[in-house]
Amino acid sequence: MTPFILAFISLAVVLGIYGFVGLPLGSRLRRATISVLFAVVLAGLFFGYSDMLGRPKSTRFEVLHTGAKEATILGSYMLEGSGIYLWLQLPEVREPRYYVLPWDEKTAAALQRAIEDDAQHHGAGVVVQLPFEFSWEKREPIFHPLPQPKLPEKHGAPPPTIYKAPEQRA
Repeated sequence: MTPFILAFISLAVVLGIYGFVGLPLGSRLRRATISVLFAVVLAGLFFGYSDMLGRPKSTRFEVLHTGAKEATILGSYMLEGSGIYLWLQLPEVREPRYYVLPWDEKTAAALQRAIEDDAQHHGAGVVVQLPFEFSWEKREPIFHPLPQPKLPEKHGAPPPTIYKAPEQRA
């Protein structure tokens, strides 16, 4: 099961217990009202949660991965006046995450420069340092291209095969 389904089921159980406690202590109208209200709240929560799954999360609201020193940028989209949308691969997290930075022209220009530098040199990717840093000081995130990946080790050419005819004895 996905964490979304588990969270929804646990919330349904908690709300069900709350409704169950209130149900026996009232008239038929009260019990019917509580049951209908419970069903409406569950439906609203399910569709509200499922809608939130596809939306970007603000970097200000990140709680679990605040200690990340850097994150690899898999994709970006800049919408002037609205925000800078980033698809980030965090260290030690399997799935990429979708975040939004508040719109800032300097930050957008820095990201664009890093993407262009990466494309011109080697195309290894772009990294953002301290993506979730909480500080009183207003600083733009630091973007830079990844260093060129190390080339694979060359063990040299294999020694040539030397043919020895049967009349040649070693």
